[in-house]
Amino acid sequence: MSIDPPNGNVASPHSPMDLAVRVSELSYRRLFEAAQDGILILDAETGRITDANPFLAKLLGFSHAEMVGQTVGELSPFKDIVSNQAMLERLQKDGYVRYEDLPLETKDGRKVAVEFVSNVYQAGNKKVIQCNIRDITARKKSEQKLALLHSCIAHLNEIVMITEADPIEEPGPRIVFVNEAFERITGYTSAEVLGRSPRFLQGEKTDRRILGEIQHALAQRQAIRRELLNYRKDGTEFWMDIDLVPLFDRTSKCTHFVAIERDSTAEKKSAELLLWKTALLEAQLDSAIDGILVVDSLGKRILQNRRLNELWKFPQHMLADADDAAQVAFATNQTRNPELFSQKVAYLYDHPDESSHDEIELLNGTFLDRYSAPVRDTVGTYYGRIWYFRDITEPRKMELKFRLAQKMESIGQLAGGIAHDFNNILAAIVGNLYLAKAEAVGHPAILESLGEIAIATRRATELVNQILTFSRKGKPEREPICLNDVVLEALKLLRSSVPATIRIKTELTETPTVLANSTAIHQIIMNLGTNAWHAMRDQVGELKIEMVTLEADVDFVKTHLDLHPGRYVQLSVSDTGSGMERATLDHIFEPFFTTKGVDEGTGLGLAVVHGIMKSHDGGISVYSEPGKGTVFHLYFPVFAAEAIVHEAETKTLPRGQGEHILFVDDEEVLAGLGKRMLERLGYRVTMKTSALEAIAAVRDQPKPFDLVITDLTMPEMDGAKLGGQLLQIQPRLPIIIATGYSGVMTPGKARELGFRALLSKPTTAQTLAEAVHRVLQEDCSLRLG
Repeated sequence: MSIDPPNGNVASPHSPMDLAVRVSELSYRRLFEAAQDGILILDAETGRITDANPFLAKLLGFSHAEMVGQTVGELSPFKDIVSNQAMLERLQKDGYVRYEDLPLETKDGRKVAVEFVSNVYQAGNKKVIQCNIRDITARKKSEQKLALLHSCIAHLNEIVMITEADPIEEPGPRIVFVNEAFERITGYTSAEVLGRSPRFLQGEKTDRRILGEIQHALAQRQAIRRELLNYRKDGTEFWMDIDLVPLFDRTSKCTHFVAIERDSTAEKKSAELLLWKTALLEAQLDSAIDGILVVDSLGKRILQNRRLNELWKFPQHMLADADDAAQVAFATNQTRNPELFSQKVAYLYDHPDESSHDEIELLNGTFLDRYSAPVRDTVGTYYGRIWYFRDITEPRKMELKFRLAQKMESIGQLAGGIAHDFNNILAAIVGNLYLAKAEAVGHPAILESLGEIAIATRRATELVNQILTFSRKGKPEREPICLNDVVLEALKLLRSSVPATIRIKTELTETPTVLANSTAIHQIIMNLGTNAWHAMRDQVGELKIEMVTLEADVDFVKTHLDLHPGRYVQLSVSDTGSGMERATLDHIFEPFFTTKGVDEGTGLGLAVVHGIMKSHDGGISVYSEPGKGTVFHLYFPVFAAEAIVHEAETKTLPRGQGEHILFVDDEEVLAGLGKRMLERLGYRVTMKTSALEAIAAVRDQPKPFDLVITDLTMPEMDGAKLGGQLLQIQPRLPIIIATGYSGVMTPGKARELGFRALLSKPTTAQTLAEAVHRVLQEDCSLRLG
């Protein structure tokens, strides 16, 4: 079927008009067949299809023949969608029908969306309906995608803002789009911001440096990501993590910028809180008294505090080294037992579930308490291990001192148990030796043998006195003295026993008075000096004695636990000998500990020195290294009084004038010996071996005794109680008490109990004669007074 030109005029086939019509018809046909929209031609009266162009046939999948003669409603793609009769009625009424979005299904089942437009026009002498069908499937998909994109942007939690590309300088590019998130986060509506520069969101605290970086990126048409502080409509601050990207058209011209902005305020606060907590944790770690090391599950260090570095003394360059091996090796080499240290570390890394608590000793004498435990979260995931190291050197030193004190106390108790009996034996020997010498006058051989016995007895007496000294039970009587004078006097005696290869050097400054016992100071110098020359006996050496005044402050006494803050006279004795190892130093003050050979020492010398310093309320410290000699520092508290200077005393043996003395001792041998010694000195003596007998003798004696000498330790009643009862009978009776050992009886205590003197066994004839003579003279003076 052919379609007449739209003007409807019929012309002769050979007339010019006919030719023009044919040309017009051919042109229309050409357009009809080449059109990229589907075209249907319908009979206006019947509504049946009279023609269809190729595009429509291709779009719907039907041939031209399959469509011609059908109504639109009968054609399967339009079935149940377009009513032919309804369309005709609308066309007759309005002359135009339009369907914006008509869903069709092609012959092969494809879904297509079309825009359907029908209108009526006159074709020659009849009316026809032309239906234009445009495939809008692609456009529909694009619109759907655009709608989806718009919905996504609208519902994003992040701000999406699009601005023009220019101007970069003030007032800045204008906003052309913002999403709902922008309105929700900033408080501004899109109407309030469109056409404005985003710079109105900036404020006082907005970082100008960051703004400059963003402006530079805009000018260079580059993408940039920065975090920026902005201000809401109500003036509150909020942080935005901004991704800014340029948009280019097909000519590569930048037309817009799009910014994706995420509200990072909560994260920023969390980050700041984390930084604060981290700084607080680091401060706590660095202020901790423990060294702390944290390692990951592979044993690689994560952090370590300042105290750990101080304890292990890691070099600075090692702390900056990411390699842990050097630091581990450095620490291992500082321990006294490197192999055990390494084994323990390796074991714990191989057994991540185990904790450990032990002690480490370093080569420098430091003791570290080491604790290690696994680090796990609440569900048990293993993250690594934490190590704690605490310096327990001072507690260990105190513990060692306590143990030494306990050991000294035990030895002291042992000394107390044997001293009385041993001194009684010595007293018998000393007394009988005195009597034997008197009888052996004119017999040189006998006197020589008695002299050897006297030497041996004196050594035995000194040994007992040393035991009593370090046990602190035999606390000596002290008086204000000038330490320099006593030390120099002791050095004269020491010089005679020291080999000529040893040089004795003194540096004694003028020092204040101290409260001390001169004999004890002699003993200190002799013991330390003897030890020193023994350490130098195979070489030329120097023994140095120094004296200075020292002000001990709080920090000083922390490392010298026997001292208290105040002034001290420091006496130092040093040598250039072989020195001592740490293991030896730990034991030198223990009784009977010695490094000397057999017959070279008893092991009591330094224990005695230690005991003397304790009894003088002072302290002692020592420093020594193998091959570098040894130095002892002794600290005597300064005493605010003038030193007492003693005149030389006569050694003439005083004798009695027949005075009557009561001598009491529970051991008959000693009682008889005392009687014989006193009688040889010119006294009349009554001997008793029982306290009760002594009381009866005093009570029944017609003429009072001139003096009573009693032993302290006796079975029925000790000498102190006996003296008290005797004084009740005869209040002015002079009494001397004698003891081989007492942990509580001192000269001062004896005087408080009313006794005139205290004698220490074994008592020599000289000591006994002087004490008896002095007490009788004092009593005579009191009676005359």
